[in-house]
Amino acid sequence: MVSGMSSHGQSCRQKSASFSRSILCCGLLALLFFPACSIKKIAVNSLADAVGSGAGTAFTSESDLELIEGALPFSLKTMEALLKKTPGHKGLFLSLAQGYMLYGYAFCELKADEVKDRDFTQYQHQRDRAKLFYQRAYGYARRGLELSAPGYAKACAVNCVDAVKVVDDKASVPSLYWSGAALAKWITLAKTDPAAAIRLPEAAATMQRALELDPDYNSGSIHEFFISYEARGANMGGDAKKAVEHLKKAGALAAGKKISPWLTYVEAVSIPGQNKKEFDEYIQKILAFNLDSCPENRLVNAIAQKRARYLLQKKDDLFLGE
Repeated sequence: MVSGMSSHGQSCRQKSASFSRSILCCGLLALLFFPACSIKKIAVNSLADAVGSGAGTAFTSESDLELIEGALPFSLKTMEALLKKTPGHKGLFLSLAQGYMLYGYAFCELKADEVKDRDFTQYQHQRDRAKLFYQRAYGYARRGLELSAPGYAKACAVNCVDAVKVVDDKASVPSLYWSGAALAKWITLAKTDPAAAIRLPEAAATMQRALELDPDYNSGSIHEFFISYEARGANMGGDAKKAVEHLKKAGALAAGKKISPWLTYVEAVSIPGQNKKEFDEYIQKILAFNLDSCPENRLVNAIAQKRARYLLQKKDDLFLGE
């Protein structure tokens, strides 16, 4: 009886294995006779949708900056490879713009400041890398904007400042914001390049249009841009009162989710204005923030806290003596 059951079981297993092999063969035959390009296209599009849906929580919820610094380049190059296969994928353009902006700022520009006093050659190298990545971010955001706003590319060929007027869809705001932000960051680091300064009106117009279409975008990120923009000095067209107004709006929209508005204000207003009391107040506010209170923004808040710690260490150099 036991022997019979064993023999029967063995026979069942053999039939099962044979059936599995048949299924596998059918699957392989399907791959051979099905249009391979169609299957590949479906797979690539699915992957592109997955990685091109904006910054994923695997990155944005991470507070270990060294981990992100090591992982982000691979992610960016993977997305670029996918984009070659899906050149019309809007999500990939946006994710690439965000990714290159993040890498350029957190791991190149800020790193440059940290090494400036001890290695000027490395300082210049990191700033050059940051400029390159900001240019890439701008390029990807701009191409995404051209896809989401038909007519923009043609209008921009005539006048990029006026071209943003043809963008009338709130869905285009992310592309507007990241193209304006990337262009502005590049301009900031390319001060000695005559071709950079003349493009500030383009960056400002892009951000202004984004503000008109969605003033609450990304918990006040557009207002953060205008904190720096209005703080550039009255002789350059800035308005200190407007900078304060944008800080209030950005802070209200951040609603305990992120601390970058105060960091932006400290660097754009408090330090240039030599307001040490204001500096201390906002730096302490930033450092006291609990990163776990908003898990989806751990990364940007961790970057803000790292920068705040650096500024606090440099305080004596940033402010003139009493």
